[in-house]
Amino acid sequence: MTERKLLLIPASLVLAVLLTGCQKDNAGDKQKNRPPATVSAVTVERRDLPVLLQAEGHVSALNTVEIRPQVTSLIRTIHFREGAAITKGQLLFTLESADDEAQLNRARAQARQIEAQLREAEKNLTRTRELAAARFLSDSAVDTAASKVDALQAQLAAARADIAAAGVKLGYTRITAPISGRAGRVDVHPGSLAQQNSATALVTITELDPIAVEFSLPERDLPALLDARSKGQIRVTATTGELPAQEGELSFIDNTVDPATGTIRLKASFRNPKQQFWPGQFVRVSVAAGITPQAVVLPAEAVQTGPDGRFVYLIGADKTVSAKPVTLLRLQDRMAVIDGLQGGERVVRDGGQNLRPGAEVREASAPAAQKNGHEKRASTASQAR
Repeated sequence: MTERKLLLIPASLVLAVLLTGCQKDNAGDKQKNRPPATVSAVTVERRDLPVLLQAEGHVSALNTVEIRPQVTSLIRTIHFREGAAITKGQLLFTLESADDEAQLNRARAQARQIEAQLREAEKNLTRTRELAAARFLSDSAVDTAASKVDALQAQLAAARADIAAAGVKLGYTRITAPISGRAGRVDVHPGSLAQQNSATALVTITELDPIAVEFSLPERDLPALLDARSKGQIRVTATTGELPAQEGELSFIDNTVDPATGTIRLKASFRNPKQQFWPGQFVRVSVAAGITPQAVVLPAEAVQTGPDGRFVYLIGADKTVSAKPVTLLRLQDRMAVIDGLQGGERVVRDGGQNLRPGAEVREASAPAAQKNGHEKRASTASQAR
């Protein structure tokens, strides 16, 4: 007789399986019965988009000069105020010059004495030649007189060189501005000793017009910069605070990429007649680096970030959404330039935070969509505060 074994299943396990099935059915029913979510939608566009590269930079002077004395002497007069506007050639400092003036006067007197001796020697040479022609003097007497004239001419040239050297040294006692700009702090006063080899400058003059802005961009932007540079000057816009934006030109691209940061250093020059920019000041920089033809763009808020990266919600013909992965190339003027879409797709712009793939949506009217978008941005700003 064959024995049959019966498999006994605990009643609690059977009950759990039945309850799980019921919960799944209820969840499915709720998903089906859930009303469509109201969202605002936008159509993905393709258009030629200017390449605007954004960066933070700081203002730097194109020319900065440290004024140092070339002779050691006492400061007699300071002819400007610290922080004042300076023009090229303006007298800044006058040093004590009594000794230098005396040396110049001595050199001039020595030159006048040699000039008198030279005139006498030239007259003597003329008489000697006349007497030698009449056979009253020998030819050697003429040679002696001519040699004396030559010697005095050499002495006169040396005396005139001494006058020039004394004049140069005397000129060092009048210190003028080599460039136009604005004077910095002055730590010396009349009566202070200005030393030739001092480590501290008398004053620093900084040129403010024109002026430069230094900034860095990621190395991925280098091809666009070089391509735009090959076609002409690159326009750069800089803004600071609430003042109007100023336009300049890109003047420098570094020849190496910083391996530590993966960025490349750049510099732009700006006219600064109203001195809107000040050295050391931080500014926002925008570089116009050509045009991206047929770029795929959509509002930045339509791009969402999930565990697997960035994506957008595509709205299908049946009004259900599906997640589509995209690559964010750059953000520009509150628009996202992306890769992964062809253009013409309908995507969720606002209201996609609580959506799941397969959810049914309903597009709101334009006024309602704008209201929801404003409320969403106001809520985000409030949370940020």
